[in-house]
Amino acid sequence: MAFSREVREILARPGQDELRAPAALTRREKQILQLVTEGKTTTGIAQELHLSPLTVETHRRNMMQKLEVKNAAELIMAAVQRKLI
Repeated sequence: MAFSREVREILARPGQDELRAPAALTRREKQILQLVTEGKTTTGIAQELHLSPLTVETHRRNMMQKLEVKNAAELIMAAVQRKLI
């Protein structure tokens, strides 16, 4: 089957999934993620890193959005699959 040049160009374009870059975590997010994987609580992480619990929760929420997950278990699983930890 022969396609016109325009159709071939459209078919050669990357799809939405291909355009999506892997999630990049900040240094602090990686640090918090590591502590989450160690089973530390938000309060424990906040104390260890000298942050407010709200700041830790904000970082956790940002990571969950970046990795498109809904809870801490999925966050850890996604991080392991993507070799972020």
